[in-house]
Amino acid sequence: MNNLSEAFNSTIMVARDKPIVTMCEWIRTYLMSRIATLRSKLNMWQHRVMLKPKKRLDREIEHGGNLQPTWATDRTFEVEHTQFVHRFVVDLQKRTCTYNYWQLIGIPCRHAVAGMSYRGLGIQPGE
Repeated sequence: MNNLSEAFNSTIMVARDKPIVTMCEWIRTYLMSRIATLRSKLNMWQHRVMLKPKKRLDREIEHGGNLQPTWATDRTFEVEHTQFVHRFVVDLQKRTCTYNYWQLIGIPCRHAVAGMSYRGLGIQPGE
């Protein structure tokens, strides 16, 4: 939040020496054009998933290589680290994992990714 206020303050430095009504009008116009620019960028986005969640998901897919899923039921797995003794239970139906990353972030964790890959399911956040 601090970066947002610093960026906003540095942008409106131009308007600070104007009378109050003119300054408010300048800020209003600036914000309208900024929102319109961001909206047009968003409308041109061709992908289903935004960039930051995609990078997080790619990182989880990358880290899922050291995991061994064991199929329990149709959508439930126990996932074990090949190097460590840690085990996690993943329920794809409920979108839960005992690691709690999936519930907190909303993106499948590496344990869920390992289970999805094991079953040949598509890996997308929000699915």
